[in-house]
Amino acid sequence: MRRGGFTLLELMLVMAVMIIALSMAFPVFDALLASSRERAARDLVRARWAEMRARALEEGRPYRFAVTENTGKFRVAPDDEAYWSGRSTGDGVDDRPLIVEGELPQGILFTRDERAFAELTAAPPPGPEWGETIAVYLPDGTARGDAVIYFGKAGQRAIGLHLRGLTGAVTPIDPGTATQAAAPAAEAAP
Repeated sequence: MRRGGFTLLELMLVMAVMIIALSMAFPVFDALLASSRERAARDLVRARWAEMRARALEEGRPYRFAVTENTGKFRVAPDDEAYWSGRSTGDGVDDRPLIVEGELPQGILFTRDERAFAELTAAPPPGPEWGETIAVYLPDGTARGDAVIYFGKAGQRAIGLHLRGLTGAVTPIDPGTATQAAAPAAEAAP
């Protein structure tokens, strides 16, 4: 009686076909993962902005959100030079301000320009640490001004957030949508 099975050659051919199929599918999976990481980054920042707005209202002091551009690093702290110069982390013993230093999901970076990553194959060099103040929430729940920030990865279109200064409302910006209306008023003026 003949025993059924596969030859080594047949197994190698099947493995080669599987490797070729996976190598062709990898870019699609990578793009899907990057897209979900961008949305996770946007959700993370949106949650931090909501948290700092609530703390600004509760504590009666402004809170600042700053990033190191072209990296995924961000910082939230009261808008007082003592919290940003490294000299102090609190005003007193009972004072517990919100101070958060965080990072976006792996591979996702901050940028101020929606098209910054679209034509690049590698990320641009990082900016100065906490050198880009994006938003400042005031004690009345409004923001110091309109703000726009984008999240992206080299080779892909970025998504973003728009903060309306007058109301403190935050809205998402998706690739390809008209961002002229979302741009800060200062940038729109001739």
